[in-house]
Amino acid sequence: MADLVLLKREGKVVLSRDDNGVHTKDWQVRCFPNLYPALSPSTRKISGPDSPMPLAGAYGYHEVIVESPNHHDHPGQARPEQTQLALKASLILLQRYYQDKKIKYVELFRNHRKEGGASLSHPHSQIIGTPFIPPNIKSELTMARHYFVARKRCIFCEIVEKERFSPRRVFENDHFLVFSPWASISPFEFWVIPKRHEPRLENLAEEEQKDLAGALNISLGALARLLHNPPYNYGFHTCPSVEREFYHWHLEVYPKLSILAGFELSTGVYINVIAPELAAEALHEIVVKR
Repeated sequence: MADLVLLKREGKVVLSRDDNGVHTKDWQVRCFPNLYPALSPSTRKISGPDSPMPLAGAYGYHEVIVESPNHHDHPGQARPEQTQLALKASLILLQRYYQDKKIKYVELFRNHRKEGGASLSHPHSQIIGTPFIPPNIKSELTMARHYFVARKRCIFCEIVEKERFSPRRVFENDHFLVFSPWASISPFEFWVIPKRHEPRLENLAEEEQKDLAGALNISLGALARLLHNPPYNYGFHTCPSVEREFYHWHLEVYPKLSILAGFELSTGVYINVIAPELAAEALHEIVVKR
């Protein structure tokens, strides 16, 4: 795929591209293929010795989204307008990936700091299109479908209703709720979830994009101030290529404050030393101060 570049001209966002190795100047956000991609559209079919399990080529897409020309414009520090531009570029790529019928799921994620898996310190996120639905997403889809069949409603919508008035609420604006989930995997984990039921991330309206950028700025900024800019990972959980009306997209943020050890890796059971209510209270206090 050709490089995507977002420019600002006379107050409007303009889409451009880099061609033949010539870099567009005065860019606001730029996207390009990962130098060491996990998946690639040029992957050849696998041939080799017999295997006890099916084999497939690592077909897909893997690009880097440089979120700003400013080296310090991470989402908790950048102007919300800049974060919204990075989101806009991400949504464009997400829609492009799904035009390839071989792509079944697209994951937008971010690794912050070296300890969080980032190989570069400049603010960036990544997007990967896979020819399969990842196990975690498949499990969530199954759970959401079972709940919908049994209760005739979206489980995530019910979570929003309950967490808005719980001690785990961190922050909310017109379109989004930020809260520490009841069964948090890691200390100070929090989710950003839309109040409007929507299975697919790419269906965000312009005002929702603005509010999502604001929610990221406030929540990640609070995390940075409270814990001195810790490493973290985040990932968007969204609907795959085939519509699932019972699903509800959301963002999960995992600060890297503890180490997964033998028990967690062996059992899939996680020990969290900070109660989500205490984490939410501490983050909320920073939000109020801001």
